[in-house]
Amino acid sequence: MRKVQSRIVKILLLLLAGLLAVGCSRGKAEQTEKEEVPVINIGISERTGLSDDLEQVNETLGDLTEEKIGVRAQLVWLGLNSSDGSSYYKSRQMDVDIMNVYFKKYDDYRRKNLLLDMENYLDDAPMLQEVLDEKTSLPENEQDGVYGIPKPLSDLHSNGVMLNRAYVEKYQMDVSQIHHAQDLEPFFDRIKQEEPDVIPWALEKRGNAVIERQPIGDVLDGCLSGILYEENGNTVCNLYESEAYEEQVRLAERWQKKGYLAKDILTNIENGKSQVLSGKAFATEFVIKPDEMQYDESIYGEKAIIIPFDNKPVLDTEDDWITVWCIFAETKYPREAVQVLNLLYYDEDVLNVICYGVEGMHYQVLPDGSFDYPEGVDQDTVGYSCSTKWRYNTPKAGIWHGMSENLEKDFEEFKASAVISGAYGFWLDESRITVDIAALKQIVNEYTPLLETGLCDTTAYLAEFRQKLQEAGSEELVRQVQQQYDEWIKTEKEQNRTEKE
Repeated sequence: MRKVQSRIVKILLLLLAGLLAVGCSRGKAEQTEKEEVPVINIGISERTGLSDDLEQVNETLGDLTEEKIGVRAQLVWLGLNSSDGSSYYKSRQMDVDIMNVYFKKYDDYRRKNLLLDMENYLDDAPMLQEVLDEKTSLPENEQDGVYGIPKPLSDLHSNGVMLNRAYVEKYQMDVSQIHHAQDLEPFFDRIKQEEPDVIPWALEKRGNAVIERQPIGDVLDGCLSGILYEENGNTVCNLYESEAYEEQVRLAERWQKKGYLAKDILTNIENGKSQVLSGKAFATEFVIKPDEMQYDESIYGEKAIIIPFDNKPVLDTEDDWITVWCIFAETKYPREAVQVLNLLYYDEDVLNVICYGVEGMHYQVLPDGSFDYPEGVDQDTVGYSCSTKWRYNTPKAGIWHGMSENLEKDFEEFKASAVISGAYGFWLDESRITVDIAALKQIVNEYTPLLETGLCDTTAYLAEFRQKLQEAGSEELVRQVQQQYDEWIKTEKEQNRTEKE
């Protein structure tokens, strides 16, 4: 009897072991199958990555992209100061596949063969090809392959002012008279008189000029040579020797002397918008673009008033290529990475998650189809916010409550109103320049911070600045840039004539 029982026990143990083996085998198979779903990491920076609910956003984003293209995409935070993709090795250590970087960094990566050539994968990414076709082309010597795609929306913009609404209403200010920066001065005087602890004008960002977002010309060499927008002719000049530049630094000097600016203007790390919204400052410069202006008006309308200046937006070559989406050459899944990047350019569902978060948690859909914060949530308590929406195709995403229902049309009209630089499409060939541009840039970086915040004797400092530039070869640089620009104009005219024939 005992032998029979012993045999039965052995049989049962063998059956149990077999079942466990099958279960483990099946578990390993399921795990392997799950691991084989490609994961594509999108590098992000600034305050987006500090969001408490980034993990939940990534889970939703991954589920969404897996359903659409069989790939799990997720956002990987690279730090507050990584918006330029400054550390290639840091990005790769964190397995980042896709990154948006400024053009200079993109060009550096491309020259070092660190980026994927996407040309053979664009059949699966029609929106990327469409954007490439819309933008001005890169120089012919840089068109061997497709190593980057410009961000969807050209960076054309104008400027204006954001005012603290409480102060405007408290002192019954007629802000309809504000058309230019100079028109703010009577309001600054009132604030200084009534609210001595409030900063009349805060810099938009640390290190910027008093008036940063009002370009006086199209810079063609990344340094000082350019075409003045007020003339928009074919004459290249040293922009720092122009009357328009002197007017800007004189304004900064006057505002500094009148006490409109903070004493720690060059070291204060808090951005102007935050200071205005908190009541620390009365006004700050504001970037005027349809999406950013409408979004901030809908979010902060109870706290702030945004007024565009009477300046038309401008469009130049750099505006098309200011930042570039690219994919690192070492990506494990090149085709899938291109497909994910393509989604960032057109897919409303994906853009909603990246720009606004998880529906029901970070935003709700109102009866009219627009978005708003869920009940009990606001801009200060929401667990996810994207601080870099401007890198994405925001008109393709959902519309936040209070914004235009046809944002794409607004952008088209905004672009149609722009002053297009006479040098739109021109790229300087720096290999032909014999002047030391780096030395000139060093002089510019040394003098402009004090000049453009009024922290100097402007007359003497500006004269010294211009003299230093001339001694370092600024006049010769302008001459050589003019020569290349004239050649480009001639070539453009010949091509236009050939096309017409």
